[in-house]
Amino acid sequence: MQVDLLNYLDKKNIILNLKGKSKKKVLSNIVDYLISVKKIDKRYRKEILKALIQREEMGSTGIGGGIALPHARLEFVDDIILSIGISSGGVNFDSLDGGTVYVVALLLSNHKEAGTHLKMLALLARILRDKYFVENLKEAKTEDEVFLLVKKQASLIQ
Repeated sequence: MQVDLLNYLDKKNIILNLKGKSKKKVLSNIVDYLISVKKIDKRYRKEILKALIQREEMGSTGIGGGIALPHARLEFVDDIILSIGISSGGVNFDSLDGGTVYVVALLLSNHKEAGTHLKMLALLARILRDKYFVENLKEAKTEDEVFLLVKKQASLIQ
């Protein structure tokens, strides 16, 4: 089964001016944003952040090239939630290449959806591997522009 990234990327889940200099602050800001747009219930905030931080403690999801893919599988998440945040100043994410992260693609899914979760992570990693695409994302001015860039890049990969 192939996954379609665009089935899970809502324009409301795109954050153009992602705030925070630390990994924890950025993760907290993304989760708070998703709460504000009603993508996740605020009563699960602490559990989501705990799961994301625990995953980071196992090894950074900063995969290099200015990209981080923080993710968690949780029982109370009904469907896949994908959020893309772009930081103009960059974030220290303890990336594998030691570089600064500018694009954070956060993925949440149900704990029973291991296969779909892994396929989404693999697809995101393939799409975000293109440094020119990442540069275009960093320069995007609107959520629509980010969405269209992702749509175009996904069509080239799939």
